[in-house]
Amino acid sequence: MRFLPPLLVLLVLGTVAVRCAQNPHREEARVRITGLIQGANLERAREVLEDYTQRYTTIEDRWFASGMWFRLRDPVRALDTIWNDPAIAGAEGTARRFAETGLLAIGWETEDRRDPTMMEPWVLIALAEGGHDWAQERLAQYGRELQLEAAILYFFPAYRQASRAPLETLVTAFRERGEEIFDVAAALGALRAEDYPEKARDIASLRKVLVSEDWRRTYRDVWMVAAIALGRSGDPGALEALQGAAARLEGSVDERDRGDLARVRLGLLTAGRFEVDPPLAKEVFGRRPDLQVTSWYMEALIHRYRSGDKRSELRLRQIWEGPGARVRPLRSRIARAFLLQDTRLSDEAVQTFVGRMVRELEAPDGPLIGHVLGRAWRLRAGEDGARDGLLEVLRRAAEAFTSGEAEAIELAEPFVEALRALYLYG
Repeated sequence: MRFLPPLLVLLVLGTVAVRCAQNPHREEARVRITGLIQGANLERAREVLEDYTQRYTTIEDRWFASGMWFRLRDPVRALDTIWNDPAIAGAEGTARRFAETGLLAIGWETEDRRDPTMMEPWVLIALAEGGHDWAQERLAQYGRELQLEAAILYFFPAYRQASRAPLETLVTAFRERGEEIFDVAAALGALRAEDYPEKARDIASLRKVLVSEDWRRTYRDVWMVAAIALGRSGDPGALEALQGAAARLEGSVDERDRGDLARVRLGLLTAGRFEVDPPLAKEVFGRRPDLQVTSWYMEALIHRYRSGDKRSELRLRQIWEGPGARVRPLRSRIARAFLLQDTRLSDEAVQTFVGRMVRELEAPDGPLIGHVLGRAWRLRAGEDGARDGLLEVLRRAAEAFTSGEAEAIELAEPFVEALRALYLYG
């Protein structure tokens, strides 16, 4: 600067001085933006954040801005702030950090995470699944403290959509409570064919549920899942209990008993007793299928397929092509179970049913959640360009999330699922 004319030097220094006087320090600007958002002064927060992004351009400034765009419910801007910067996009760990930033922002209204949004159960499960320490502890706290009706909001996403880690966190917490209903819930989540210390106790607990009329009448859903869990255990005593329950209900003309007979048969099918499949298939593929029975029939078949029982594949294809074409969540559940399960599928499986499934999920006229699940599978499988493919569909999910009624479940699910995939596999 010493080579510039004196008058020009004064002008430059004057301009810098004026700008410094007009603009708050970086940290003050961050506090101001955060305060405006917490105070629900969102339009002003947007203006100040826009100014911030022009003035402060380091990598950490980009990360701060991205998080604030998420909190302003503008995930497209949040995405562009990170992924349009080659220096950040190419850095190791960017995918996971971006997904974590987004999940934390949309799961809670404020940064102190005291006010959960309606998406918090999905977000918390995804974070815990990925090993986030705070999320794992919060999930455990919920398992130790929430009443059953509230705990179910976390239990069933962990039971049906995630890998085992979040479910095991809840099961451990439930066991600490010493209450029968939570002992039963723990058994529902824990019971499996492999040995573990509490297995005999869990089988005894669920056998007691299965023979109880009070449980069947008062907690019908729990009673049904108990039958399925007993079938999943592979225990001869559990199979005997299921057969006894079916024998007590067979021949009844009571409509509820007939429905409950189908539910016991779901447990038998889970245990590999395919002789009960014809009457169950009639329930599922008939003119007036019971959606709950259909959903859990699918769970039984998924368990058999994972266990190496290929007899289930034909029926799963029939669900995919029949009820699944009409009730989209059925297809999403099958896709999650096959594509994002704990154990990677064999090459043979990928080339048959799963390969076809991914192609159909990604059909141009298919639902957005299908596109997300297909891209998530490709990312997990390590395909070249898979992350860019997921980011492309994440952008579409972000646009859908912010269109119309932004809190609607059908708009939120693809967005959260895409962030989850980026967090786990990116």
